[in-house]
Amino acid sequence: MLEATPIRAESPRYGASLLFLPELWAPARIWLPVASFLGHRGWEGQLVELRQAGGLEERVAGVVDLARRLPSPPVLIGHGAGGVVALEAARAGPAAAAVLVAPLDPGSAPVRVMTRRWEAIAALLLGRRMSPPGAAAFGSLPATVAAQLDVETTRAVLDVVRGRPLASVGQGLPVLVAGGASDPLLPVDAAAALAGRLMAEHLVIPGAAHWPLVESGWQRTVDLLHRWLVRRLGEPLLELHAEAMAEREGGQDDPDEE
Repeated sequence: MLEATPIRAESPRYGASLLFLPELWAPARIWLPVASFLGHRGWEGQLVELRQAGGLEERVAGVVDLARRLPSPPVLIGHGAGGVVALEAARAGPAAAAVLVAPLDPGSAPVRVMTRRWEAIAALLLGRRMSPPGAAAFGSLPATVAAQLDVETTRAVLDVVRGRPLASVGQGLPVLVAGGASDPLLPVDAAAALAGRLMAEHLVIPGAAHWPLVESGWQRTVDLLHRWLVRRLGEPLLELHAEAMAEREGGQDDPDEE
């Protein structure tokens, strides 16, 4: 079972909760500012630790198991390889929507570059965990991110580098591909093509590279994601808020009852 840290909403408003899935090499807590920001908007969420699982298959199975334990299908929000996990978990289990932020497209030429370095080759040959790439691979690497990255299982990295390109989930599931305007791992034209392949909506994040939810101006990006979710999921998303208001009104004292 994957470890998940709950993030409570100040005033829960929505019938779906959010599962936050991190990039390779990144801990779940990297999502904390975003999850807290959305918590102020009324979203319940969980930060899901993926590095404790071996490869992508185990990570997907863990997320599906977590989603099935929730009272309603969650929104799966994944960054980088976490986006791959989000999409595959949505294919296999309950999900209200999938949001892929700067997703990695397995097997694509930009993704394969991540293992074309001496440290990665040595890790593969010696069966060791793999260190993260440098800033050049990501386009930029904020200091706050670099301080949190750690070694990753070679199997998880290889699952992405050598995996099959992402394919549509189908079944009418709302999917968003949100890519940075200057992300070398998913250039804008590649992001548009990926969105078309997934039958998803495409959002370009101006001025962002591969870490748009940590880079300067991330709050504006989160605002865009919030608006997309409310627009795409519609009225049923407010079900929890409506129920809470009904209970609140029903609990008021009736002046005629004494």
